[in-house]
Amino acid sequence: MLVSDVIKTALAFLDRQDAADMIESGAYSSDGEISRLVTAVLHCYNAVEDELARGFFPLSAEETLTSADGRIYYTSFSKTPYKILSVTQTGRPSPYAIYPKYIELAAGSYDIKYLFAPSAKELDDESDFPGYPIGERMMAYGIAAEYCLISGDIEASESWESRYRAEIERFRPHERAKGALRQRYWV
Repeated sequence: MLVSDVIKTALAFLDRQDAADMIESGAYSSDGEISRLVTAVLHCYNAVEDELARGFFPLSAEETLTSADGRIYYTSFSKTPYKILSVTQTGRPSPYAIYPKYIELAAGSYDIKYLFAPSAKELDDESDFPGYPIGERMMAYGIAAEYCLISGDIEASESWESRYRAEIERFRPHERAKGALRQRYWV
């Protein structure tokens, strides 16, 4: 899913089809007002993608990293980790300690699973989300809510926010309550 496609959908929701058309043609940077609008909406896109990744639909990665001195710095990861899920060596869990700038462990090669924060995107980038369940519409609702909020249109922001939250709840995996019984199926 291209960032520009999501932003064009959000601009259409905001009744700014003119700006969406200028993104399509690549002429948005020639108009100062449209250029500022696109920059603001792109900022909103990055905020929404980060919120979805950290709060509702975590993005995970796994990579093999080597520690020569007993430390693996977070800058060594291909993505920006915010939570380490597991550290294994030859398929077995390995002890480790987490510090602000690195993971401390014995020297060696490790498979590390972690959750990561999306990097800031530009118009021609791909989203970190594959498209389902987080699609253009969900993200565009969030962008519209965010843009209306920073523009001071609180009423419109609340309207878009309610649509955004409804989309999140529609696709969010719900955990079964502890102690809840499974539904019985009679043969």
